[in-house]
Amino acid sequence: MRLHTRPAVATASLAAVLMVLAGCGGESEGTDTTTSASSSTTYDDEYAYAEAKKVDAKFQAHDGSKPLPTDTEWATDSFIKGYNEEVQAQNDAGVVEKGKVTITGTHPAESRPDAPGGWDLTMYQCSVSTIRYFKDGVDVTVRQEDPSEPLPKGPHDNVHLLSFTSPDDGKTWQLDESQYLYGDRAEEAPCDE
Repeated sequence: MRLHTRPAVATASLAAVLMVLAGCGGESEGTDTTTSASSSTTYDDEYAYAEAKKVDAKFQAHDGSKPLPTDTEWATDSFIKGYNEEVQAQNDAGVVEKGKVTITGTHPAESRPDAPGGWDLTMYQCSVSTIRYFKDGVDVTVRQEDPSEPLPKGPHDNVHLLSFTSPDDGKTWQLDESQYLYGDRAEEAPCDE
């Protein structure tokens, strides 16, 4: 299971849970494609984005049918909670995931070293997914942006906005949120660069 790269599942209650949790934190306000470095830290944006990519690689390597350990250092408590609730809901519903996600690129979005609560940053993640969901052998995969519509078969390009936070002024980073983008927001992402 890849929370930030998955389509939705066509089971009314499960689809609702998955749609609520797919963002793992809710909508983000607009993003800025500029970055800045804080004068109060020894770490810069280049280092921060490199560390965020390492965090995402760890998440992609995680077995999606299993919950994240509660002591996972590279994810915030709220991300772990939301992810684990989704895994449990999918398992309880008897839904099986098949397919894979291939990350085709990541691009910096916004870095805020002086954000309230500590430095945070966002980056676009571009991917191609063949993930499908099956319940009792029936394909129940639907569009994330419209769970009333089945997702056509075949590979699909996806764009997600990943949010990271640093508990120690930029030294280490944690995945905090993953938001599926569609429509104009997806088209404006720099995936074709």
